[in-house]
Amino acid sequence: MIGGQKCPPFVTKVAIDEECLMRVFLTGSRGFMGSHLAEYLTKQGNEVFGIDNLFHSCEKPIDPAIWTKGDIRNVIDLEKYIEWADVVVHLAAQIHVDYSIQHPQETLDINVKGTLNVLELCRKYRKRVLIASTSEAYGSSQSEFMDENHPLDCQSPYGASKVAADRLAKAYIDTYGMDIVIIRNFNAFGPFQNDGSYGSVIAKFTRKAMRGECLDIYGDGSQERDYMYIDDIVSAYDFAIHKLPRGVYNFGTGKTVKIKEVAQKVIQHVINEDAEIVYGPARAGEVQRLCCDTTKVKSFGWTSKTNFDYDLERYVKWYKETYGISSRR
Repeated sequence: MIGGQKCPPFVTKVAIDEECLMRVFLTGSRGFMGSHLAEYLTKQGNEVFGIDNLFHSCEKPIDPAIWTKGDIRNVIDLEKYIEWADVVVHLAAQIHVDYSIQHPQETLDINVKGTLNVLELCRKYRKRVLIASTSEAYGSSQSEFMDENHPLDCQSPYGASKVAADRLAKAYIDTYGMDIVIIRNFNAFGPFQNDGSYGSVIAKFTRKAMRGECLDIYGDGSQERDYMYIDDIVSAYDFAIHKLPRGVYNFGTGKTVKIKEVAQKVIQHVINEDAEIVYGPARAGEVQRLCCDTTKVKSFGWTSKTNFDYDLERYVKWYKETYGISSRR
C-alpha cells in the first residue's frame, strides 16, 4: 500500500487508474524533463526515485533523497529500482545532434544499449514502462502534419539511435506482449533547460540575448519546430501513465514557429539592443521541419495547452528574474 489505493501488478496491457498512488522509477531524473516530472509526481503523493549520470543534468533543484547517481548502461544501477517500481519512465538519453556526430559510438551505447537494459529488466519483473522517443526519429516532415505512421527517416546519429531504441521497444511489445508506451515528444522549452553549448536553442538564445551577444542561426533560419512548454510535457507523461494503453504516441501542439522567428521574439522580450542575429552555414544532420499530428492522443482525451508566444514571454521573464545579466555564467 502506498499512501492510498494499492496499485495492481502490471501484467495486463492497461493504463493505471489515476486515483492509484504509485512507485515511479525515473531514468534521467536530473535532466530537464526528468526533474520537472519527478517534482510533479512527488507532489501528487507518489513515491518517486530516479538515477542520473549527470552528463546533462539541469539546474532545477531536486530532493537529494529521491535520486542517486547511476548509468543506464550498467544493469546493476537499474535492477533493484525497477524491481521496486510499479511503473518505469525511461527518459535518460544522449540527446544532442552535434554531440552524436562527434561521438556516434557513445550515443548508440547510451541510447540503444541503455534502453535494452531497461526493457530487459522491465520484462524480467513484468513492469509497465514509458519509453521517451523523439520527433527527431521522423526526420524532416514529409507531410503537413506528422502522425505516428510518418516514415522514420532520421538525419543524424542521434536520430538513428532513437529510432533503434523506439523500434526495439515496439519489438518488445510485439514479441513479449509487454505493457510499453512509446512517447514521441516534439520540441520542448521551459525553466531550467540547459543553455550551454549542448543546450536548447531557446535557452541559448535567451542567455545570449541577455548578455548582448550574437544569436547564431545555422542556415537561413527557416527551420520550423513544434514547441511544447514544459508544463505540457509533464501533463503528457502523467496522462500517458494513467490513460494510454501500450503503443506509440505523438505529443506536440500541431503548430510551428521558424527558428529565426524564435530569435526575434527572444530579443524582443529581453529588450537588449546589443543582441543581434547572425546567420551561418547550415548544420549537418539538422531537420528542416517538425509538426505534430495530435489526432491519436486527442482521441484519448489529451490536448496541448501551450501558447508559444505567451509561454516564451513567461520563460524569458523567469530567466531574467532567476539569473539576471550580471550573475550569468
